[in-house]
Amino acid sequence: MRRRARLWLPIALILAPTLHAQNGCGVAVPCYTADGLVNSASGQGGFLAPYTFATLYGTNLSDVARSRTSSDPTPGIGGVNVLVGGESAMVFYVSSTQVNFLVPASWAPGPVTVQLFRDLQFGPVLTVTLLDVAPALFCLPPPNQAVAVAQLMPEYATDTADAPAQPGEYVILYATGLGYFGGLMIDDYNPPQTAVQIALRPQFQVLLDGVVVDDQLVEYVGSVVGYWGLIQINLKLPGNVGGNPEIRLAIGSQTSPAGVTLIVQ
Repeated sequence: MRRRARLWLPIALILAPTLHAQNGCGVAVPCYTADGLVNSASGQGGFLAPYTFATLYGTNLSDVARSRTSSDPTPGIGGVNVLVGGESAMVFYVSSTQVNFLVPASWAPGPVTVQLFRDLQFGPVLTVTLLDVAPALFCLPPPNQAVAVAQLMPEYATDTADAPAQPGEYVILYATGLGYFGGLMIDDYNPPQTAVQIALRPQFQVLLDGVVVDDQLVEYVGSVVGYWGLIQINLKLPGNVGGNPEIRLAIGSQTSPAGVTLIVQ
């Protein structure tokens, strides 16, 4: 069941002539499969939850390659839209082979359909099961895609091998898929304007090299004012943390992927 009313496609668009994909593909028609629908941060197939960044890989997805700008009307980009449960999701990047979008927060966990259309040419309808949470840390671009993005406090400098985090210092991490915010009704078409912790904050844990970090060192897990879908984690590193530890996030039975490290020296 949806949490609140959503913006449906205009009647004129619903009734307009459309070209639907046959068996998922067609000439100049968006083509993709369920294997190409992944969590944007972790790359895990089908590992999605409400208010999680998702990436759809395929062909013929867009005629242009670019990110969202302030001049783009909500919610699509350049004629490319993604429907989640038949409703428009916010799109943030498009290219011929990749589209990044935000799973609407207003959908509850459970089965939901995903479909992309470009200039009234519809791709196949996929079905994915949304989880309660799908925690994943954002990582650096290749060739460092297994290194978590982190900023050092208080100057917000990027954590790098040349300027690494130190034991006992504060770092800011960025994640997606940590569920709803406590006490905040999320507007899928406007970024949050208030800093609010996630609703499941009491269940949230950070693990460094498999050891759960003292919760008192996890000072904030919540919204980033002015940014859709992004979760900020303020963490004080333990004084005894080892060099370049593996870092994982956990909520209940769901954990972020293994093999991601945090630069610490």
